[in-house]
Amino acid sequence: MLLTALPASASADSLLWSNSEIQYLHGAGYNEPFNPNPVAQSIVTVTHSHGWAYGRNFFFMDTLFTESGQPPQTNLYGEAYSTFSLSKISGLDLSYGIFKDFGLTAGINLGENMDSRQSGFRAWLYGISVDFDLPGFNYFNVDFLRQRVTEPADIGTSWQITPVWQLPFAIAGSKWSFEGFADFIGRNQTAARQALAQPQLRLDIGDFWDDAGHLFICLEYQYWHNKYGIKGLHDNVPQALVVWKF
Repeated sequence: MLLTALPASASADSLLWSNSEIQYLHGAGYNEPFNPNPVAQSIVTVTHSHGWAYGRNFFFMDTLFTESGQPPQTNLYGEAYSTFSLSKISGLDLSYGIFKDFGLTAGINLGENMDSRQSGFRAWLYGISVDFDLPGFNYFNVDFLRQRVTEPADIGTSWQITPVWQLPFAIAGSKWSFEGFADFIGRNQTAARQALAQPQLRLDIGDFWDDAGHLFICLEYQYWHNKYGIKGLHDNVPQALVVWKF
């Protein structure tokens, strides 16, 4: 696909595409620090992404509700990123082979425990994004970022590599997709190297009554090595997921 600048007649702040979702996820068997019990929780997630004349923006917010395994609590966690497309800004076609585009990305990660008066998690990220043109994929992007954690304590910088993908396919006329992301995070002053992956297998059940692209049932698997940067704390949790896209 050739990437070109938006025509001069189009407004720079107009949206080229937009996608929003509400997700409900449930899982059991999560591991938490200093807790020998497996934890069950439900998570409600709101996500939004859109493309505009010079790039794309992405945002999500998780609300996590503890159900068993530890005292009831509610946690919030969110991330927001903006990517500026070098091809759209320059007006040049930067695609070459499997490479579709390159971009500059900046983001923030925020976490809060609603039952605690302590300062929540804060991380600031910046770097480059590479968009790939791979057969069959709606998108396959990789971010190469520098990460700095400043709260609850300033523990310095590390690196983060994040691939994100979506691969649609069909089975016997039913519509599916394999999608998700993975974070590979380097160590810093106090945290060990981390690997977090959340791949999803989605079935478009709305397509069964001619309303494709809105309602999905999914299986998500969470693998988290050195969770929260704590060496030896790991998650291997299958999760049930329902998604409404609008």
